[in-house]
Amino acid sequence: MYLKVIFTKEMGLFNKKVKEEVETEDISGLPELPQLPELPEFEDTDEYSNEKLAQLPSFPDSNIGRKFSQNSIKEAVTGKKEDEEVETDEFAENEMQTMRKPRIKEELKKSPSFSQVSRTKPKEAEPLFIRIDKFEEGSHKFEEVKRKTAEIEKMFANLKNIKENEDKELKSFEEEIRQIKEKIEIIDNNVFSKIE
Repeated sequence: MYLKVIFTKEMGLFNKKVKEEVETEDISGLPELPQLPELPEFEDTDEYSNEKLAQLPSFPDSNIGRKFSQNSIKEAVTGKKEDEEVETDEFAENEMQTMRKPRIKEELKKSPSFSQVSRTKPKEAEPLFIRIDKFEEGSHKFEEVKRKTAEIEKMFANLKNIKENEDKELKSFEEEIRQIKEKIEIIDNNVFSKIE
């Protein structure tokens, strides 16, 4: 018995299809498969009959569509998303001729490890060298800032005093106006109310 395999490739921009026929060796000389033991029959239960089956989406009939379809079927059956990414390019010729072993995900059995935080020793106080001209310039600027801050504090205190004095004068003016209005009302009530 001979096995004939036909590969179809799409080439280039204009999708010219090329067929390759490969004949393999005679496989009739292989030994027969061993007989498996029979499994006991289980009773039919309606355990899964009440569950609604998930509706599978339809994908276009292409290599990518088939892979998406396979992944969506796996997701519907297992309820988990597949971690593998779908490859969009076709198999290379070398990969077609030889079969690769399926990739098996290895689970990490190690417990999580935490790296130790290294503590650095604080540096010992070392002498600090500053140029004299830079030191003098810095001290002059520092003194100038102190002087300006004192001036601002004095001006702020003066403004505060002026505002307090103005508030006192405004209150006294308001009081005088109130007293004048009261006197005008008294005169109006006493003199002009009798005229009518």
